[in-house]
Amino acid sequence: MLKKLVQNEYTALYKENELRESTLNMQDRDFLHQVCARMAGYTWNRYEIERVRKDLIGMAAQAEARDSDLHGVLGCAPDEYSRQIVDGIDRGSPLDFVCIDYPLLYLILACLNVMALVASGGTASGNLVLHLVQPFMVILWLVIGAWVYRKGYELSMQFGVWTELGWILLFLVLFVGLSLFLGNFAPNHSIQVPLGYVVVYQLAWVAGTQWWQNTRYNRYARRYPWREQPQL
Repeated sequence: MLKKLVQNEYTALYKENELRESTLNMQDRDFLHQVCARMAGYTWNRYEIERVRKDLIGMAAQAEARDSDLHGVLGCAPDEYSRQIVDGIDRGSPLDFVCIDYPLLYLILACLNVMALVASGGTASGNLVLHLVQPFMVILWLVIGAWVYRKGYELSMQFGVWTELGWILLFLVLFVGLSLFLGNFAPNHSIQVPLGYVVVYQLAWVAGTQWWQNTRYNRYARRYPWREQPQL
């Protein structure tokens, strides 16, 4: 039952791609990873990235059978291919990106709170305002992180990879500094709520974002199917 709740066309395609890619040589696998990473700099839609990856795996397998490789078949570098392919795909929205990692992230947080609740004998509590706002802050930081990655990619194309690395490190420093700065303004005597209620709240977010992932990516799959269609 739980397996059905977390599975959708995206996760099924991702698992199949992982299995098929493991049969390729290291050179083609590295090329695939570069293409997928660069495509993530152009589109929020992870399903479309996996669809492209599926096609490239098939092309790489055929190339290897002829003692060639994926780079030789495509005739261009991963960066150039990524820029070409994204013009013809659905770009999606930031929520399509967030909903991939968010359910697992918040499930981990909920499990940590369950452990804290058990360790305290059921008496642990948490800051009500902090826990109410936290899900929205996580979404905001995930979107900002994706934007930083995209801008870093643009900088690397213009000024080189070291510029991209410096940009990301600058963001990490600002993130840590801002987190510490805002932490000083957190109220010391705020409303407390039993941690059990916090866990229920977090699990509701897990269920909601997983539902969004299932709904959105199954809808994409109906419009752009990745499975072999039966011949009529």
